[in-house]
This record gives sequence, C-alpha cells and structure tokens, in this order.
Amino acid sequence: MSLGRTLLRFLLLGAIGHQVTYTIVEGGTFEGMRQRVSRIHPKLDEFVHCHLCVGTWMGAVLAVIYRPNLLADVDAKPPAAARQLANLAGDAMLIALGTRLWNEGLGLLRREVQVKQKEIETADGDDSAPIEIERAMLPGISIRS
Repeated sequence: MSLGRTLLRFLLLGAIGHQVTYTIVEGGTFEGMRQRVSRIHPKLDEFVHCHLCVGTWMGAVLAVIYRPNLLADVDAKPPAAARQLANLAGDAMLIALGTRLWNEGLGLLRREVQVKQKEIETADGDDSAPIEIERAMLPGISIRS
C-alpha cells in the first residue's frame, strides 16, 4: 500500500474514532447510558467521561474491524501470527493517537470560537464604548478599510 493511501487511512480512521468518541463521551444520545454506567462504579464514571480512555478503546475496535495494516511490512512474505498481532496492536494505538489528534485539534478550534463569541457578547453588551474590530495583519501587506 502506498504511503499516501496509508496516511489517508490513518487520518480517516482517526476522524471516525474522534467522532464516535465525542458522541459517546459528550453526546446527548448516550447521556442515559453514561448515567447508568456511572452508578455501577466510580472508575466506570471516569471512563465514560474520558476522551482519552474511550478513544483508546475505539482505536482498538477500529483496528479489529478495518484491519488497516498501517504498520505492515513492505516485503511480500506473509507475517507470522505474532507479527500480525503486534501489527494489530500498533494499528490500534496509531488510530487512538489519530483520534486524540482530531480531538485536540478540534478542541482548540472550539475554545477559540468560544473566546471570540465571548468577545462579541461583551462588545454587544457595552453600547457606550466603540466596537473595535481586529484587522488581519500580514507582513508586507496593508489591508485598508
């Protein structure tokens, strides 16, 4: 499999893992399930509210389902059973890492949007002060209004 195709599979499986993890940990659809599981044991409560925990297990599930062979050898001979198991475990951890990267990247964007929204709400609430809009600044380029 080509490097480009392998990277694309990694990115897509990471994105799938992120979406499923986010839905399980924060989605309204699973709120009842999280509450029921939380009543069983405090550690399970931590688990169902942890993106890293759920994301790691989602990586394992996706690796088993899709068998992406992200770490497969390039030579043509088939790997031994121990090597296949090691590749599967490595794929699971890579997909979990991809899930985490999507989660962190989108989390940063979400926080940035919340900060901007708060700035807008603060500016809208204070009618006495003029609203200043931050202009984009690029080196060597003047943007005039």
